[in-house]
Amino acid sequence: MKKAVLVLFSVFIGTTVSLAQQHRGYTPMPVYIPVNQTPAVNYQYHDGTAFLRDGTRLTGRFQYNGRSVFTYRASSQAPRKRIGLSMIRQLTLAGADTLVNSRTDSTLFVRLGNRLYRQLTGGLTMVLDRRLVVDEERGKLGGKIYVLDEAGDLHTFHSLQKLNKWFYAFREQSGKKLPDSYLNESEIVKAVARINEE
Repeated sequence: MKKAVLVLFSVFIGTTVSLAQQHRGYTPMPVYIPVNQTPAVNYQYHDGTAFLRDGTRLTGRFQYNGRSVFTYRASSQAPRKRIGLSMIRQLTLAGADTLVNSRTDSTLFVRLGNRLYRQLTGGLTMVLDRRLVVDEERGKLGGKIYVLDEAGDLHTFHSLQKLNKWFYAFREQSGKKLPDSYLNESEIVKAVARINEE
């Protein structure tokens, strides 16, 4: 019995020493974690109506694919069709990101020239961006903000400072009294919508 215990103990010691030697020689491999990688947007189907450039009207469900196509289904059982952005003249989808959009029930996408824009405000002066989402990315605006003024000129703003400078001039020109503060993009969108409504 003592002999069996002694044999087991020596096997255990030998295994422990062997594992310890292996562990000392083990160098862990570095694990790289991507830093500025944002999670993929989960685009949803939205009920809506599209007017195509050839005059066709489509009513049904639309889903953006994140690149250059909307998937269209006339009903939930209907086959899918791909509608390229270049084919769309105007698209209205149910749902809205109320943090950045002046509309609360739907989101409107309009064509200006060769591009499709998300309309953030209506009225004589429109604020737009190029983010083709409804409410999947709440509170986010495109990298550039576009303003279509009363004269039909499209202005592009890359920085918040230039957008604020334009907004203060627009506010003065409109004669409307709004709080005098440094605004972020979504606050400017809401303020332009208020000015357009008055």
